[in-house]
Amino acid sequence: MTRRVPSARPIDPGLPVRDEIPRVIRDELRLVVDACDVYSSWQMRMRGTSIRRARKSLKRIRSVLDLVHGGIDEDDVNDLSRSCRDLGRRLGPLRDRDVVRSLLGRLEEEASGPRHRSDIRLATTVLAASEPTLVVRDHRAEEEVVAVVGKKAMEVLRDLDRLDFAGVDRSLVLDRIQRQWQRGLIRFTDEFREDDVEWLHDTRKRVIRIQSSLQPLEKIRPAEIRRMIKAVKRIADALGDDHDLTVLADLVESHRTRMTDAGGIEAIESEIMRRRLDLRREASRRGRSTFRRSADEIRDRIERWWKQAAKRSPREG
Repeated sequence: MTRRVPSARPIDPGLPVRDEIPRVIRDELRLVVDACDVYSSWQMRMRGTSIRRARKSLKRIRSVLDLVHGGIDEDDVNDLSRSCRDLGRRLGPLRDRDVVRSLLGRLEEEASGPRHRSDIRLATTVLAASEPTLVVRDHRAEEEVVAVVGKKAMEVLRDLDRLDFAGVDRSLVLDRIQRQWQRGLIRFTDEFREDDVEWLHDTRKRVIRIQSSLQPLEKIRPAEIRRMIKAVKRIADALGDDHDLTVLADLVESHRTRMTDAGGIEAIESEIMRRRLDLRREASRRGRSTFRRSADEIRDRIERWWKQAAKRSPREG
């Protein structure tokens, strides 16, 4: 079984937010450091899982930082967020390689007929031969990237101690959640642009930001918050798969001349487009359902849950 890299422990609703938020960020940074150290590059499946988990931790940190925007020094927030973004980008190519290979296999499994399945298998062979990184791993280069990310994450962890979170409180976090929800809501209450790749990509980032911001609040009202996270995650997953298929489509197009003789170019492009349309419609449908409540209502619900949970939660000291 693939070992899962856990997320940071959610905030305790009975403890000061100014203490719990930096603790969550610190925990996530430690997970990044651990993910870069726990598996060697030749342990491909486990290393791939760890890299994806590290990237998710970095995204969660940026989302948590968005929750405290206005409560700590703006330059400090921007610097920390930028550092996490850059670390995620360093790991991006390693993640994309594994995703492309996985997508090719899923396209073959989900093909609309035996002929398309055979064509995709042939096209995949040609694509792999044309793109060595899909089948041959440069372990030394990969180890260097992961080592640098782990080292930089440790530096960020040390720098975190100098940030002042004294201005962060429950009201600020709720205001930022409200703002994030409103930014997501308008994407699904206005016209859904299923043909606009950049718009869809930005929508995906907004949805992921909401999902990652809700995770630290899980202990406030576990069942309901988890339900919200699950609903938002389904939208993000659909949009994420669509984005990955866009990357695959670009890769196929860049090797079109090499794939012509092998046949199957039309088949693989047809299957990619069919799957992308299904995913976009799924995201639109789920988005309209999930964001049926207003941002004001979401804020009021979470605030009420938080106050109730704070009364029940034992305080330290």
